[in-house]
Amino acid sequence: MNQTRITCAQTRTIAAFSLALVALWLCGFDRTSAQLVIIGDPSGDAVIRRTDFGGDGSIDPQTQRLPDVLEMRIGKFTPVAPENDPFIGAWDVAGGFVRFDLVFDKHINPPGPLGWDDKLPVYDPFLYGPNPAYGFIEFDVDVDENTGGELESPQLRYLGNVARFGGLPSEPRFADRAAQDYYDIDQNVTTSPFVERSGEEFHLALLGEEIDYFHVVVEKPGGDPMIFEEGEIWRLEGDLFHRAHGFEDFAFTCIDRPGRYKPEVSVQFAHDNTLDVTTVSLIFPLTNNGAAALIGPFEPVEANDGCEDNQASIEEALVDLQFSAEFANPFDRMLSEFQLISGWEFNTVADHMNPASWQIAGIVGTAYGVKQSGTRFVWSDVYPNPRIGDVDGNGLLNDADVMQLNNYIASFDGNPQYDDDGNNTNGSIDWHNYAKHFCVFDTNYDGFVDGTDAIVAGDMDLSQVVDPDDVDDFIVALLDPDAYESTHGGADPCIRGDLNGDSVLNGGDIVEFINLLLNP
Repeated sequence: MNQTRITCAQTRTIAAFSLALVALWLCGFDRTSAQLVIIGDPSGDAVIRRTDFGGDGSIDPQTQRLPDVLEMRIGKFTPVAPENDPFIGAWDVAGGFVRFDLVFDKHINPPGPLGWDDKLPVYDPFLYGPNPAYGFIEFDVDVDENTGGELESPQLRYLGNVARFGGLPSEPRFADRAAQDYYDIDQNVTTSPFVERSGEEFHLALLGEEIDYFHVVVEKPGGDPMIFEEGEIWRLEGDLFHRAHGFEDFAFTCIDRPGRYKPEVSVQFAHDNTLDVTTVSLIFPLTNNGAAALIGPFEPVEANDGCEDNQASIEEALVDLQFSAEFANPFDRMLSEFQLISGWEFNTVADHMNPASWQIAGIVGTAYGVKQSGTRFVWSDVYPNPRIGDVDGNGLLNDADVMQLNNYIASFDGNPQYDDDGNNTNGSIDWHNYAKHFCVFDTNYDGFVDGTDAIVAGDMDLSQVVDPDDVDDFIVALLDPDAYESTHGGADPCIRGDLNGDSVLNGGDIVEFINLLLNP
């Protein structure tokens, strides 16, 4: 089984912290008035999570960077001159636009096409450079996990993949939502876990097929105008912002194209040479007043008609949901999928127009060097991050997680649907097509579910208990992490030895380790 890890999770770098301060200053941030939410994600936690059948699709992290999210920012925004450049302005509590920034570590490229769309059937992920970023960032506008979701491709979203990262999310909104393994994904909103019912109303789709064209705002001196290079700023134009597809069968206000809401938007890619980060930004009108302002200061404001091909906005899309739910026909109301929109019948659109109150989840990744059958993405980072080894999603690493792991092995060891080794007594499941058919209990993503996947904080010799036998192993992990990993079946020394919760294994963990030995 082929597995590559970039680094163990590290603390936020000073550069990333400086990025936030500089960005706020440049945007005229006023702490007394702006409603801006800044969400951090650990640097250095990007990992390869293949999804191909063989688990060996081509990906070389030495030449193809794994997208690593550092930060997300969301809030209301006021452009200085939206008709000229909507990305220049200030975070503002009275702003007429939502602004969302997704900050990646280092230089990341826009995504090229992956051959999934009739518009662009070619496979060319590196069209704009060697480090493409793909993914879906989901926005739960009404903070209700029962409204909104994805019916057609939940296997491509956060809830359908977060278990690949070694645990289940602990936030209450995800309780009984995330797939424990591939077999949990059935495109059925009535069966647990409710992977399809993510709660999203909108998502940002980083997909090459959705890019219609781009224009270069800042070009690297002497650079290639067709490649996004260091220090450059590009604007991508296309259908990169979607209303949740789970609504499409029921929303009907727009006569021309009922259901769909995929407006043409601008998404900016900007690489900062000094901080060495790439910021992907979306600016979108909250109301049709903002949509008119994008055209010009004297443009008449259109009434909400539910259609995304004219003036489009968050309010218009939500009014369509509310109206469609309220006046749904009796046949639609009997369909189980109607649950995704039914809650909007009783929602008040004005209550959900503040982006600072929206909830966010997302998954990002890159693409294979060579086209794979039935799959395209190599995932690398998620938000929120699960705690590795927390297989029950309660935020803790304890005996309950170990018990679930051992029970799972006992139940499926030797089962040909899951276990390829055919041995029902070896205490190991050689997980069938492990990359395609993932399992949360494979916490180290090596393709085997066995005792090495049990994560007990301080258990350095992989015995599933903390005792004096762990002392020598702890010292090795502390002094030579690579040697520890190579002699302990690829076990991550940071995950097991970080006992004070600062995301690094160092001398600060020694006292906690001694306390565990004395008070197991």
